[in-house]
Amino acid sequence: MNPRIEKIRQLLSELEVETAHTPKGDAGFSALELPDIIGEIVDDLQPILTAYDAAFYWFLFRHSIAKDGNPQIRVSRSSLRRAVVKSSYTNAAENNISIGKVQDTLHALEEIGAIEKLGEPNRQGTLYRVLIPDEIEACRRFRAERLAEELALFPLSNKGAHEKRMQVFERDGYTCRKCQKQLTRFTATTDYVQSPADGGDESAENLITTCAECNSRAQKQAS
Repeated sequence: MNPRIEKIRQLLSELEVETAHTPKGDAGFSALELPDIIGEIVDDLQPILTAYDAAFYWFLFRHSIAKDGNPQIRVSRSSLRRAVVKSSYTNAAENNISIGKVQDTLHALEEIGAIEKLGEPNRQGTLYRVLIPDEIEACRRFRAERLAEELALFPLSNKGAHEKRMQVFERDGYTCRKCQKQLTRFTATTDYVQSPADGGDESAENLITTCAECNSRAQKQAS
């Protein structure tokens, strides 16, 4: 077979794999969202990571979401062992950590849900998707425990509208209660269980988390 044709087929195959594993609606993040995302990483993700895990996550985040809003990044283990952290257990000139440690750390980040592998490795490395705390179940659990402690001191009824919405999102696990779609704080909205026109109030118990599509559909049906 012609080597050039074979190369084209290989590139098309890699493109097909990447496209097939790209999450629907994964449009990336805007620069305006970065301060909130970074704050959530510091508050809700970093406390549940080891030092190595945190160093790798911040590196991947820096070169994906923080760079251009795109949560996807392709990296190789050999490049990561040179670029992220230095070993504390060797006096070698380069002082790089081992390939095995890189592999273990990436696996740990996958296990906790901080990154997601989107395909098999190729010559350029492996394609990953970097997730933010709103998308990571372990972070949502950690945050819920923290917020529960805060609620004991500051009841929900004393919170402002924004804080109340965030509490509803946390209660519902950032999942649309109507279609079960997984959301983030940037895609989640709230809807009434019982509309004010039918006697519903503004309490958290009368609010549910919904996606934009379900919320819009409900408003059209109501009108």
